[in-house]
Amino acid sequence: MQIVTLGPKGTFSEEAALLYQKRILGRIEPEKIKFSNIYDCLQAVESYQADRAVLPAENMVDGIIGITFDALIEFHDFIKVNDEVHVSIQYVLAGKLDHPEKVEQIFSHPSALNQCAQNLETLFPAIVPVPVASTAEAAVKAAEEPGVAALCSPRTAREYGLHILHENLADYPGNETRFFVCGLTDHAPTGNDRTLLAVRFGVNRPGQLHEITGFFAENGIDLTFVQSRPYKVRPQEYVLLFEAVGHKSEPRLKKALHQVEQTIRKTNGWKKVLGSYPHRQKEENGLDRTGDR
Repeated sequence: MQIVTLGPKGTFSEEAALLYQKRILGRIEPEKIKFSNIYDCLQAVESYQADRAVLPAENMVDGIIGITFDALIEFHDFIKVNDEVHVSIQYVLAGKLDHPEKVEQIFSHPSALNQCAQNLETLFPAIVPVPVASTAEAAVKAAEEPGVAALCSPRTAREYGLHILHENLADYPGNETRFFVCGLTDHAPTGNDRTLLAVRFGVNRPGQLHEITGFFAENGIDLTFVQSRPYKVRPQEYVLLFEAVGHKSEPRLKKALHQVEQTIRKTNGWKKVLGSYPHRQKEENGLDRTGDR
């Protein structure tokens, strides 16, 4: 199975891809994991260059990864979310330095910086952290540039030969990120599923959100997730995102989705089902302890 995920090598996305691979195959095959940006990951699946894309979706502290949802909406005709992986997130500050007092710059992904903002402010009040594309890119900078430290995972620090200067920098314990696994089809029903839905009203009027959520309520469907995203092609308009308990093929959810569709059509808007997938718990990360890495 060929998997593509957010690169470069050493990101939490790679860890999620390895955990998914281990779940599906019973082993890991790092050579079968390739790296790209989020849009190109979905393009690779659409063009049959990869079987699955593993993309960051939501952090329990920093919230949703908006670009992933935007890409899923754009690719919805071909790509569906068909599984999820929950990764335990731990952050360290690492570099080639031998003491934290020698740190002059701190680099990391914006989401990582947000998840550790309070601790970084306490430890390094004079340093303004610099956002980069990934925690792995930050580690590369820390490995190559004097005075630079990276906020990254312990595994990433080891990958790039960095010394750990501070451990456990996350502001909240038990931090985790949910990753979506994306393919050309949904997952078959398991009895413990979720369905992701995007909705855009063509014309706004008071009470529309109440009406839409009411369809789920009257059919006994719990909503575990409600978010809005700017609609990129129309300024000051928004797309609503819902995650519902159940598989889209289940009669009650099927009825609710049909009711939503009928209502949305009256406004010249649209409804897109972005996938149905099993609901997973956080997985034990044995990638290092088992000698897989």
